[in-house]
Amino acid sequence: MKLYEYADIFSQLFDSLDAIADFTPEQDEDGRYIDDDGNIIPDIDAYKADMLTAWFDTLDGIEEEFECKAENIACFILQLDGELEMLKKRKAAFERRRRAKENEISRLRGYLMDCMKKIGRNEITTPELRISIRNNAQSAQIPDEKAFIDMCISKGLNQYLRYKQPEINKTAVKKALQSDVQIEGAALVRSQSLSIR
Repeated sequence: MKLYEYADIFSQLFDSLDAIADFTPEQDEDGRYIDDDGNIIPDIDAYKADMLTAWFDTLDGIEEEFECKAENIACFILQLDGELEMLKKRKAAFERRRRAKENEISRLRGYLMDCMKKIGRNEITTPELRISIRNNAQSAQIPDEKAFIDMCISKGLNQYLRYKQPEINKTAVKKALQSDVQIEGAALVRSQSLSIR
């Protein structure tokens, strides 16, 4: 049975507790209480007590099964957390290796091109490869970006700048709300999370 099915059973079980408290059995033609099978109930209080005992027994059994399922799911979550941490570490290691390879490729490309230029060769053709020095498309080069931005702003050359959308400083908003400052469109909320230790 799935965990959510146990949760549904819990809900139904607690709904039935009120039904037990309000339970009044049917009566036969002599006014005696009878159960669903038509058997006479000699003591209604004892009958209700038996119903409550059965209810608590059912609750205990379901709680035990629910806790077992919940524990299994929590253990699986911890296992996935461990795998996620391992993947994050491996991703960082792969990222370092990728950058190292990119740097090595860049250094070797520069070295090969410099050597070819020194001997006056723009092209080398072998049975396997064709190596050539080519002219790339033009690109804008701006050595001092901050000075360039300042110059554009001061001279109104906004067409050379890109502006980002403003971002909300949620830390500052939270501090203000905690200090009882009213900010339209903002509110403090407390969410819930699952803790597994």
